[in-house]
Formats: sequence, structure tokens, C-alpha cells
Amino acid sequence: MMQQPTPAPWGDLQRQSGRLAWRYALLGIVWLAVSDTVGGWLPPGRVRDLYFATKGVVFVALSALFIHGLQHRAIRRFIESRSEIERLEQGYAELIDNLPIPCFVVEPDHGVILHANRAAREVYGVGLSPRLARCLRDLDVAAGNTLCASDRSSRRCSEQLVKHRRADGGEFDVRLLSTHLSRADDEVDVVMCLDVTAQLREQELQRLQAGIDPLTGLLTRSALRERVARAIREAPGHQQMAVLFINIDHFKLINDTQGHPSGDLHLREVATRIGAFAHEDVMVGRFGGDEFVAVMTRPQTPMAPIVLARNIRSAVAGTAGGEDFAVARTCSIGIAWWPEHGADVDTLLSAGDAALCHAKQAGRDRVVQFDPSMRREAWRYVELVQGLRQALAADRLHVRYQPQFCLASGRIVGLEALCAWREAGGVEIKASEFIPVAERSGQIVELGQWVLRETLAQVCRWLADGVYDGPVAINVSPVQLRQAGFVDFVQSTIIATGLRTQLVELEITETVALHLDEELRTNLIRLAGMGIAIAIDDFGRGYSSLSHFKRLPITRVKIDASFVRNVDRLSDSQAIVNSMLQMARALGISTVAEGVERKEEALWLRAHGCDAVQGYLYARPAAADTLDLSQRYQLEDAGTPLSFNS
Repeated sequence: MMQQPTPAPWGDLQRQSGRLAWRYALLGIVWLAVSDTVGGWLPPGRVRDLYFATKGVVFVALSALFIHGLQHRAIRRFIESRSEIERLEQGYAELIDNLPIPCFVVEPDHGVILHANRAAREVYGVGLSPRLARCLRDLDVAAGNTLCASDRSSRRCSEQLVKHRRADGGEFDVRLLSTHLSRADDEVDVVMCLDVTAQLREQELQRLQAGIDPLTGLLTRSALRERVARAIREAPGHQQMAVLFINIDHFKLINDTQGHPSGDLHLREVATRIGAFAHEDVMVGRFGGDEFVAVMTRPQTPMAPIVLARNIRSAVAGTAGGEDFAVARTCSIGIAWWPEHGADVDTLLSAGDAALCHAKQAGRDRVVQFDPSMRREAWRYVELVQGLRQALAADRLHVRYQPQFCLASGRIVGLEALCAWREAGGVEIKASEFIPVAERSGQIVELGQWVLRETLAQVCRWLADGVYDGPVAINVSPVQLRQAGFVDFVQSTIIATGLRTQLVELEITETVALHLDEELRTNLIRLAGMGIAIAIDDFGRGYSSLSHFKRLPITRVKIDASFVRNVDRLSDSQAIVNSMLQMARALGISTVAEGVERKEEALWLRAHGCDAVQGYLYARPAAADTLDLSQRYQLEDAGTPLSFNS
């Protein structure tokens, strides 16, 4: 946009004070010369005396007339210049308002929107609602972005590429063109928003066709696969190759907490650092999401891929971004060799992927080389995923219930619902094997919903029969907690059965509780607000203190069986369990000891204030129709058998 011209009358007005002084001085000099000359011409007498007596008054009157004339002329020219400026500003305003491109007039320092043209109001809805944007940055999908200031000294136009959100919620790519403009009363920036979505998509398409990933600039999955296949075809008989699968640890947390634009920013920096290792013998590409692949076509030694993996881990650990990205500064790497682990490209890549999976399962932030047993585990994983899908459809899943007994009264004070799976041939699959598979495959959501419905339906039957009216605990996975609508599903299921929410307890593991983000914490608080009890399962495995959970609505902790086993004999276990019990009592949290298998363990736990126990000593998990819910136990002194009453 062209700079606004300064009208000539305004410049004359600025110089008026100096001219006024000079003209007034000249008037004084002329008056002195003329007045004395005129006085000399007059004959002596009263006329001459009167002239000299009133000469000063006449000078003042002439000066007033002179100044009045000059000021009148100045004011007239000021009004004319002001009108000219307003006319020009009005013309610019009409020009901006009629442009077909969204334009904003903004305050230069903070981007506060002063005016939006017709196109901007239509696209962004600015001005239609007080809930909509007040600053230009409010339109940006990435809230952390700031508008690049225009060059005020040179009046050059600045550019910036951002992603904006329309009034209807849709996102589109925008190139911002900003220029500085001086007005009569202030200075502003005029910002034009050019929609370049189609242009960028065309560029991305061209880059993809060239085998380049648009986000990172690395090779795409298909381009990398094609080059690896070509390298395999052209490799001499004695040559080896190594494939490194690289995955950014906990990257999903960045997307969930910081947003996808921040995630993309982190991915680009990681890609730049990993891509720096690419050279004649190393190909680097993005395999998808937060996964990268490096291929060494001619490793000089068997240790060369290990050294490269270590260097990549160091590079990823050095990424910038402050504490916001600290959680994703480690990576897991799986390594596979050609032709030892796969003679063709697909087999080789699947071997590298299997090694990567093992690196993540082993705790992340490590390098793992492929082993043939990993492929067998991969096949077993696929087999379990398919089998679980069929079991859900064919109703081959069952719920078993394990009682929890009060150490003081001997009565059953709770049940834990446990999912069981028996295959068509009668073979039972352990929960410790299929539950992790369900979590990894995402089937845990459907499985968890089935367990909740089945368990609550059974509690209704017990209530109708007058058999049991206590709480039932159901295990909940972090995948379920993060699922959109999970809290609403739990609430609607309870309402549909007509049960009181106080009869439902949800268990989360200690590890999950230690790493809750704000979204999961909010979901737990909402559940507790309905009256649902929240319990920490396997407490002690994460070596945490109950004080960590003061911000969570925890009502019960279940001490892990590894600490309960032989607690009457092991002094270390006694110290740990006793501290857990004391802390729970101080916080008003009830306790359940898991895995109690010996009477001596139960006696020790009762003596030290544990509320309830659960384990094979009292009852194994059983189907609802075989479970004796009326049984009580009488815990005698050591050496006396444990007695049960019905």
C-alpha cells in the first residue's frame, strides 16, 4: 500500500511561527522609521504633541490587525489541510474496505484489531460477536505465533506464513503482508491475509511426487522404500546393509498438551538433526508420524549402526524448545540387518519395526537389535488381535470376580471384576497376555465398555436377588481414560442400570496416576464428582509416595502383591508396607493388600492397620454363578487354620 502524502498547506503551517516572528520584527522597524519621519513633518503644537502621545496605541492597533490577519490565514489553511487529510484517509478506508482480500488495520505493537474490511468480516466473523478475535494472533491456530512487525523505517512490506481459523472453524494457510502507515492521529499497520492453501497443497504435491516429505524435507516412506529396494538389487553378494527405525518417545504428549502446530515444529527440528547424518552411504526418511528411518548401505563395521544410533540419540536429546518439549527429547531405535534379518525390502523393514517395538516395550530411550524371536512375538501379537476381535463378536469373554475381605469383620467388602478369555478350543488366554495387546491395538476401549456393561448388569442381578450390595472395582486403562466421551459413557451406563454410583469403583495403576496430564486428571475428578470411587492399583511398583496423589480424588489404595508376599518375614517389606499404611491412614484413604496367600501375612497386615485383603488364601477369581458372597472368615492366631462361615 502506498504511503500517504503530506499536503503542502500542512508544511506551510508548521513554518508559520518563524514567519510570524520575522514579520512582526519588520513591522516594528518600519513603524519606528515611518512614525518618527511623520512626526518630524508635523508643525510644533497640540497636534504634534497628540501624535507622539498616541503613537504607541496606534502601533498596538496595527499589530493586532496584522496578527489577526496572519492567524486567520493560518487557521483557514489548517482547516483546509485537515479536510484534505480526512478526505485521503476516507479514500484509503474505502479502498481497504472494498478489497476482495481480508485486510486488517491493527495497532503496531500488540496487533489489536482496529478495523476489519468487509472480506475479513465475512471470512473470520470479526466484529460479529464479542467472543471472536480481538487481536490478530487470536485468528492463529498456533496461539504462540506473533505478527512480524513491518519495517517502519523503510516502509517495506513484511511477510509471514501462518495457519488461520475461519469463523466456521475451518483452518487454512495464510500469507500475511504487513505495511506501516502514518495517520493524522497515530500510526498503524495494515495487514492483508492472502489464502495460499491451494498453492501450498500444490507445492506439497510436487514435493511428494519428488519423494520429499513436505513437513520435514526428508525422503517419504515410498521414496525411501524404493531406494532401499534398489540398493538391495544392486548390492554385491558380500555386502551388508543396516536399517535403523527411530521413534520419538512420548511425542503424542506434545500433540495432546501443546497442540499439533507445536508438534510439527518439534518434528521439523528433530528431522533436521537426524537428516544431518545423511550422506552418500546413509539415507534418511520419515516413515510416518513421529517415526524416521535411516539406512546404512555400506556399514564399514558391525558397530557402525550402533555408533550412528548413539549419535542420533544425542542429537535428538539436544533439540530446543524449553521445558515444553523436554518429555520428547529421547528416542527409541530398532536395528535390523540385510540380508540376515530380511532378504527383501518388506521383510527387512518389518524386522526393523519389530526391533523398535521391543525398544519401546523395554522402557524406551534405548537401542535394540533385531532377534528372530521378535518376529514370533509379532506373529503372536497379530494372532491375539484377530482372536480378541473374534472373541468380542462371538461372546467368548467372561467376567470373574475376586472378593476383598475386611480384616476386622471378616465380611466381603468389595469385589474386583477381572476379564477372562477362553478360546474356542477351550484354551484360556491369560489377562497379562491379552490386556497389553488390547491396549496397544486400541481394542481396550471396546473391551472396557463390554466389561463395564457386563459387571454392572451382574451387580443389578445380585441386588435383585438380595445376594450382594457392596461395591465392585473395575480396572480402567489410560487409553480408556483418554478416549473422548469415556466419562459420559460411564455415567450413561450407570444410569441405564439404575445403580447407585457409590457401588462402582474404578482402578487405575500407580504408573498411570503418576503420569496423568490435565485432561486425564480432569476426567478422574469428574468421575469422583459423580460419587464413583477411584482406587490406585499395584501401589508401590512406581516407588511413589501417597503424597503425590493429594491432588487426585483417591479413596483407596491396593498395595502390590510383591510387597505383601512374606511381609511377616521380610523386614524391608515390613518397613515399606507399614509406611504405606500409616500414610494412607493419615490421608483418610482405605487400604487393600493384594496377593495374600498365607495366614501369617494376613495376621501381620491386620496388626498394622490394613483394612482389607484380597488373594488366593481366601478366594480365587470365580464366575458369578459359582461365587459364594455370603462367606465370612475368622482369622485366628498363627498356627490355627483359617476358618470360613457361610
